[in-house]
Amino acid sequence: MEPDVLEHEEGLTPEEEDQSLYFIDGEWFESHDLSFTDVVQARMCPQCQDRLNEEVEERYPVADRRTGRVTYEVRRTKYGSRPMAVIRDCCARKSGYVTPEMPVLEAIFRILLANANQPMPLQHIREQLREWCPSGRCQWLLMPLDVMRQVVERDQAYGLKRYEQPDVA
Repeated sequence: MEPDVLEHEEGLTPEEEDQSLYFIDGEWFESHDLSFTDVVQARMCPQCQDRLNEEVEERYPVADRRTGRVTYEVRRTKYGSRPMAVIRDCCARKSGYVTPEMPVLEAIFRILLANANQPMPLQHIREQLREWCPSGRCQWLLMPLDVMRQVVERDQAYGLKRYEQPDVA
């Protein structure tokens, strides 16, 4: 058997690994008797954590099925009920959201939260981590990408998972 064929049968080729996307699997938290919302709220900045459960008004998009137009309605809700939006709009914009001393999985977890948990390739995550480490000497930037991939794929604390793209029929 040729090495490429063998490699493909046993796992992903290097090209496929480079295209792999990762995200936080909310169901993982549920299966481990953890509240995903509580875990995410714990990553909010102190100012936002102080506001948790405060009554606020938020605009929500509403699609009119008849016309196909999107309008917004204002609803009263508790501050932090959508913690990823709070992190994206506030906390991730403040210094200290990601620090050079953070373990690699915590830093990756926070980058995914700041991006509303959109599946991302590790290379893109690494580029965003670079913004939090201008010196380039942070432990997670010194780690080779293949080692970072192994660390992420062996995660047992953050619910990080490879995103399987749905088959289009």
